[in-house]
Amino acid sequence: MNKTRNEDQTRSYKSFVAARTQRNPCFQNLHEFIQNDTISQDACRIACLEFSSAYGLPSRRNLDLDSLTSLLGNEAKERDDLWGRLLIVEDVSNDVVETLGSLLNIDPFFFASHIDTSQIDIATIRPSMATLPSTRRSQNFLNLHYHRVIEFENVEPKQTLLRDMNLPRKVKILPKLKGINIGLARHCCSILKTEGKDGLWLGLILVDAPISNSYILRRRENESTSTFTLQTRLFQGGFQDFLSGPLFSDNIDPESGPTRSSLLETFIFYWAVEQPQGFDVTCPTLFSLSYYPLRIIAAEWMTYLELMYHSIKQYEYSPDTVLASLEHIAILTADIYALQQWARRSIATAQKIRYVIEFLRYHMTKDEDMDSSALLIEDYEQIASSIDAYSRRLEAMVSIATSLIQAIDCRRSLTETINISRLTYLALSFIPLTFVSGLFSMNDNIAPGGKLFGLYFAVSIPLCILVFLIVHPPTSASVVFAARIWRSRAIQNFIV
Repeated sequence: MNKTRNEDQTRSYKSFVAARTQRNPCFQNLHEFIQNDTISQDACRIACLEFSSAYGLPSRRNLDLDSLTSLLGNEAKERDDLWGRLLIVEDVSNDVVETLGSLLNIDPFFFASHIDTSQIDIATIRPSMATLPSTRRSQNFLNLHYHRVIEFENVEPKQTLLRDMNLPRKVKILPKLKGINIGLARHCCSILKTEGKDGLWLGLILVDAPISNSYILRRRENESTSTFTLQTRLFQGGFQDFLSGPLFSDNIDPESGPTRSSLLETFIFYWAVEQPQGFDVTCPTLFSLSYYPLRIIAAEWMTYLELMYHSIKQYEYSPDTVLASLEHIAILTADIYALQQWARRSIATAQKIRYVIEFLRYHMTKDEDMDSSALLIEDYEQIASSIDAYSRRLEAMVSIATSLIQAIDCRRSLTETINISRLTYLALSFIPLTFVSGLFSMNDNIAPGGKLFGLYFAVSIPLCILVFLIVHPPTSASVVFAARIWRSRAIQNFIV
């Protein structure tokens, strides 16, 4: 018995994840992350919101790794009036994963779903693809993957960058949109509800690092990486504040609001303003802890929809565009590739939104926060329907661009045919001239300077005209009409 207890104390969460990877290959990304020795521990920030009966709103204190280990390992309450804590971890490190996983006995699925790979690898399955809806319902956590739209000052389009942080998530550089360099940065926010060793409820939120100007460029030729600085800002100023703004009569600074670059500070701002509807400080539900992340990410999806709308306008073609693109067929080819990427991206986005709607519907029947769940379901269903409509529009533009390329190819073929016809006519004009010159070369009087030299032109010119009329007969309306009358009369005479 004592031997088993000692083994539990010495066993690390790292070794536990390695053992679970044999049963669940989708933990491979988490296993590699924990084993990585190059991760910066200083970049990780931890904030703790403590909820008590003495204060209506939570109080904040910042933690480091040592204080976090001491806080989670303590089995006695620090204060009698304390109800629970909410930990917000920004840019999580492998040491923090080790501490949280071992002291809170967290399912590796939670970390593996948050630490998603920067790119889709065929050799490794993603946790989101390995989890069925029936399995998700029994989980005590929620992973929210989404995109943040950002702008760049100067950047080459069609590049794939990585954010310079502990979790180097992918940033896709899109084609220029109305002269603006726009990118899509992958983000994830994960929420978990559990219980600490002191018997208090404990909420855990993992968020990514703030948007910065430092990026990693990975070259496909030799798989080398380099870090560089790129001026970045949020597209259209970031998401819109969803709380009721202060009025002119209120004694509140109108400029005070959430810091949109750092989600850690944004969450703390909203929790300091007001608590979510239906929040029970004694025993909150997973939905109530996820309320503000769901609202913020819904606002981020609205910015994403705005980008899709402007992209649709960019790929709308007019007759002038077609004429201008006759010599730029490569532009249409690049547009088709970009539209296909939007179609694939829309499919992945629909899966993310559907996952949130399933979570909300499940907790709507389970929890008491039915009104808030219904409102969020309405918001996300509106987002899902808009994404579906925009994606169908973008998908239809692929066939339009393909048809334009075919039309341009046909026009080029016609142009080449006309040029070949001109060469044929030019060669054809020399046939009667050669014939006549060969025929008259037997007589010296018709040679240049002879008495009958004009006879050469008198014979060759009518002969050229006759040859051209035979090869290309006239197609004017009067001639065609006369030919039809002659043909009809000939048929009547033949019948009679």
